[in-house]
Amino acid sequence: MQVYINYPNPHFTIHKNSSCQQIHMHQKSGQRIVKVNSATLKNVLSQFINDGYDFKSEAQLNDLWLDVSLSTHEQEIGFIHMIQAILGQRYKPLGNAPISEHC
Repeated sequence: MQVYINYPNPHFTIHKNSSCQQIHMHQKSGQRIVKVNSATLKNVLSQFINDGYDFKSEAQLNDLWLDVSLSTHEQEIGFIHMIQAILGQRYKPLGNAPISEHC
């Protein structure tokens, strides 16, 4: 699952299909991509909790992709909601941002 987080236009978009055209449209030079799996989960959560990922209205910091591969779809969705709750403490617009599925 690929999840796009946008800060200036706050939203989370879930893409279950890795060949989705929107995934490729949002890729840019220096794009931030965070890989999340059972081996990286603890470190990634720690990074988010400790403000390791900044969001600003600047091109390099206005969005982020999560490449999530956990054991079940339910775990992946739960992880996304956890990240939203963590980010929402520091970035209020992301705390209330819609989470939608595109493909």
